[in-house]
Amino acid sequence: MKLKLKINIKSLVNYIFVILISSGFIASILIALPLTETFLNKTPYDLYTKDYLYWSKEYTLEIDSENPKEIENVRNIIFKRLDRFEVEDISITKLDKGLKVKITTSKNKEVVEELIKNRFYSQIVTRKEDVDFENEEDQYAYLLATNYNATNWDRSDFRNVYLTQLKASTGEYSYFAIFKLWPNKLKEFNKFLSEYKGQYIGVSIDGLVTPYFVSEQETENIFAIPISTDDETQIKAISILYNSGTINSTFTVSSETDIPVVNPKINYIAISILIFLGLVLTYGYLLISKNAPRDILIKSLLTTVLTMSIYLSILKLSQLPVDLFILPIEAILTMILIRVISENKDSTIYIESILLVVLGLTTFLGTGFIAIIARDLLVLLAFAKILLVISGWYIKKLINI
Repeated sequence: MKLKLKINIKSLVNYIFVILISSGFIASILIALPLTETFLNKTPYDLYTKDYLYWSKEYTLEIDSENPKEIENVRNIIFKRLDRFEVEDISITKLDKGLKVKITTSKNKEVVEELIKNRFYSQIVTRKEDVDFENEEDQYAYLLATNYNATNWDRSDFRNVYLTQLKASTGEYSYFAIFKLWPNKLKEFNKFLSEYKGQYIGVSIDGLVTPYFVSEQETENIFAIPISTDDETQIKAISILYNSGTINSTFTVSSETDIPVVNPKINYIAISILIFLGLVLTYGYLLISKNAPRDILIKSLLTTVLTMSIYLSILKLSQLPVDLFILPIEAILTMILIRVISENKDSTIYIESILLVVLGLTTFLGTGFIAIIARDLLVLLAFAKILLVISGWYIKKLINI
């Protein structure tokens, strides 16, 4: 007697997919729960908070100008620098002949202070004929701006300065700052360079010169000077210094004052419980009151739980620094956004387009914590959109099984 086993391949594949997805869902929820490590053999699934990274300081800048427009220009450029470096809290107020800059941030202190204290005025210079740059007893002659003649070419003649890796003369790749001209300046600048073919000129930044050799062979030179670091944070800061505007007036930092940082105390566990209870009560009320179809409610509830769980799991596993007080705000806004985009099927594309535009503009034009929340919501919205599709498929398969 022979036994014939009939295996439905399609059903088997569906079972396997449901099991795998269920396992992934459960794992993400467990990792996202507070104090998960106490239940999983002491596995370190903690959120890496910024509480111990924050520092706060106040700087007083004295500007060598009485022109209100120039003082305002310095203020705008320093604010732009700090904002582009994603300093969380920035306050700059005008004084009679200067500025008071107050910041609170988790960013690298040395780099942030470079953005505040450096004028970073860049100008192209040529070597003085009476200076011996080959003198072995003065090995740093090529670095000092006093050994060079100033030219009329400065940062304002270039539309931007682009930092990228290029192959150096040694054959290795290193960072260079490429000065990109305004189109109307190109012919004049090439003419200027042609006068110094086979010679060294340089770029002076706040009194220190980076040499540049003008090739004899090229008709149009790529004007690029080497950067003395490969550190990505430093590269970002240098790019910001180059491209945030030109400060024409000199200034000095007359005083610096450390300010104690008061971090808000957040009970992560209590807030997590309250948000979960709020989510359950909200959807329970909507289900009882029959204000929305049952299948849509279940799908949006599952999507909300999974979106926040996966997001928190990624934060924990990658050890990305996070502000705890921002998470409850993002969780509540995510709940609302998922409910809106899951309910309004006919107008989903319009709602999502408006959300993308608003959050995108807030990310690029906003400052401090507002920009951080907008950026995180863009990520959460992308997760939610994908998980809405997966949740719908998953629920249907569970019902069929």
